[in-house]
Amino acid sequence: MIPFRLDYVVERALRERPCDEQRLLRELAGVKLTQTEARAEWPRVLEHKWLVSERMGRDVGLRVAALDYFENVRLPRPRRATHKPRAAWPRRATQAHGVLA
Repeated sequence: MIPFRLDYVVERALRERPCDEQRLLRELAGVKLTQTEARAEWPRVLEHKWLVSERMGRDVGLRVAALDYFENVRLPRPRRATHKPRAAWPRRATQAHGVLA
């Protein structure tokens, strides 16, 4: 006797296997997305590739388009509350070189 129904096992295996979009976006841009997120973002990455290629006058490739999309276009995820940018370093660096008085 089989303890599970075969269709349940097949559905579960398909659900847990990364989808092609999820795998591609992880390889191209290093982002970890759920299957739903990856399927929603993939057409946007392809559209972004087309737009950037048109502006550049050449094919920029999927890796460049995916990296640019996730770095510059997609809304960044909220940063942790403890993260505080160090705004004083440019002033100190320019003062050290005599640029600012």
